[in-house]
Amino acid sequence: MPTAARSAMPHVVVVGGGGTGGAVAHDLALRGLRVTVLERGEVTSGTTGRHHGLLHSGARYAVADATSAVECIAENRILRRIAPGSFEENDGLFVALTDEDLAYLPGFVEACRACDIPAEVLDRAEALRREPGLGPEVRAAVQVPDGTMDAMRLPLRFFATAQSNGAVIRTFTEVVGLRRQDGAVTGVAYRDDVTGEEGLLTADLVVNAAGPWAQRIAEMAGVDVPIRCSPGVLVAVRGRWCDMVVNRLHRSGDGDIVLPQRGLSVIGTSSWVVDDPDELHLPEDHIRTMVTEGSRLVPAVAHAEIRAAWSAVRPLIGGGGSTTGRELSRTFKCFDHAERDGVEGFVTISGGKATTLRAMAEATADVVCRRLGVEAPCRTREQVLLPNNAYYTSHESMPSTTQEAPAVTGPRRSGAAATRTATPGAVARTATTSRTATTGGTTTTSTSGTTAPPNRVLRVSRWKPGWPAPAQLEYVVPVEPRTTVLDALRSIRWHDDASLTVRHSCCHSSCGTCGVRVNGAEVLGCVTVLADLPAGAVTVEPMANAPVLSDLVVDMTRLYDGLERSGRPLVRQVETPGRGRRAKVRRSGTGPASVRLEDCVECGLCVSACPITGTDQAYLGPAVLGAAARVVAEPRGQDVRSVLTWVDDHDGCWRCHLSFACSEVCPTGADPAAGIMALRGALTREHLRWRSDGRSAARPAEEERTAAR
Repeated sequence: MPTAARSAMPHVVVVGGGGTGGAVAHDLALRGLRVTVLERGEVTSGTTGRHHGLLHSGARYAVADATSAVECIAENRILRRIAPGSFEENDGLFVALTDEDLAYLPGFVEACRACDIPAEVLDRAEALRREPGLGPEVRAAVQVPDGTMDAMRLPLRFFATAQSNGAVIRTFTEVVGLRRQDGAVTGVAYRDDVTGEEGLLTADLVVNAAGPWAQRIAEMAGVDVPIRCSPGVLVAVRGRWCDMVVNRLHRSGDGDIVLPQRGLSVIGTSSWVVDDPDELHLPEDHIRTMVTEGSRLVPAVAHAEIRAAWSAVRPLIGGGGSTTGRELSRTFKCFDHAERDGVEGFVTISGGKATTLRAMAEATADVVCRRLGVEAPCRTREQVLLPNNAYYTSHESMPSTTQEAPAVTGPRRSGAAATRTATPGAVARTATTSRTATTGGTTTTSTSGTTAPPNRVLRVSRWKPGWPAPAQLEYVVPVEPRTTVLDALRSIRWHDDASLTVRHSCCHSSCGTCGVRVNGAEVLGCVTVLADLPAGAVTVEPMANAPVLSDLVVDMTRLYDGLERSGRPLVRQVETPGRGRRAKVRRSGTGPASVRLEDCVECGLCVSACPITGTDQAYLGPAVLGAAARVVAEPRGQDVRSVLTWVDDHDGCWRCHLSFACSEVCPTGADPAAGIMALRGALTREHLRWRSDGRSAARPAEEERTAAR
């Protein structure tokens, strides 16, 4: 659409930068509307990034919630079409362990087929052949088209495509009020936590896509929405102990899903209800239940190391009578508040699943266009989405930021970070977080009669655009045994200092967004437990070798540009040590070998730790070279020769000095240093082949790397 025509279209503000908000922005932008998304943190930093990553077939809901089941299987098929290469398409098993489970099987299969969900019944021997990780209790199983997604990177494809069509995404921008005029919502009041700016953004219509926080936004408009916040505990253990998603064949219960994701197995989930989505518990008995029940399905998880435990809040549609949340439907609902409450210019979308985000957006966009008199059809069922990295490479990370601090180069893994002195305009202070202790991705309220948790001092590096130099601020935070660095930072932000900015999403080392330096060492904040650190104050700084945008947030654009150039896909063929590469028998016969998401989570810790990147900005860096090595090892349709030509350069794989700091800090075992060595080996063989063929040692001019980085 021409710029002039688009500027004449209505302006819609979407509140909430989760998956639903991104999908709504994508749909509206495709229909030609002007769209601005406001998110108080980083995109996907709420519920979206914290779910277990299940691409639902709908089978889980087929018996008791057919509406949700039909929605899931329809969107499952659409997502595979519009976001190719985003999923581990390894199917799922619903496993019967008891007589009660076997009695549930016939009705389950009948319900699946009534909802158009493919369901193949397997006897015990066949179930174990297709999924050897199952426990000895298995009696029978049903195979369905479940899958695994990256909870953050799938929504990023919607955000990236929305941006390419003109949508503006403003992160770290909190909505603090709604402007109302003559009974209609006409804009939003916001606070930019990067610049400190407070302002008013006018809108022809406001979409409330704030998930569990939707009621807070609705109250600003003087309306109520029937949302119940239902958190659930999830546990990730090290090791990929199954290749398919393994479910218990019964009505939904605690700990009845084990899902493979990269090199982890995620067990979920429990369910209860709360009033405040920022005030959550992480009960130890729920964690034990996850491991106990999960090990009945996949025994190996009982002895695996726990990588992380956290909780996520489901925004379910329902009244106040629910006590566990399990009795509430997983369907979604769009509330047109003009029709429902007499408040024009305001629409709320809530409920649903990560799998149904596109359908939720379509329903919302239909209401918005009808209200605004825009005649434009939905096109999201067929529009193939841009890659997830395009979200970062196609725009400046923070458009509201007008100044960048120099890249931090800091001490190299010294075990103690350099102290930064506060300067005028950024005076250091000590603050004590109020009310709560943070625990495993959640917060636990202290009550009378209980022992208050111990405190810990965090010295956090702070810098904002316009500050002459960084400052180090101290915060006193209450901690419990599972409190992580990220938990403590979130607690500071929500309860004491909302201006503190930090990236985060998944809380179990799968997204890679919460990279920081803690006591001088590069780590992911979500899996760095405060109790495991030496006594005394804990220093938290942004990653090195990248420009600081705000506090602990650095500009990752250069890294993402290189990863995009490498052409490395998100999904790879899976290696299953000890079992070999085994082809699975699928519903249609013998299918391809199972696949998995790549180990590298693009966290940038290796770049921060690399001594060469700190002195040579032309160097491609360990993350990019590691990605290139994966393409060479497994081309997946890529041109290996062009990748080798690209990295065969003084600023490519030959620049590495083999300190191995990159692999030392890698949180997922991706081992970029080994990748760099593999590239050198491949190039050496290429050079020797040229010589043995009687060709010049120098490559032909047309093979020289000429493309700019």
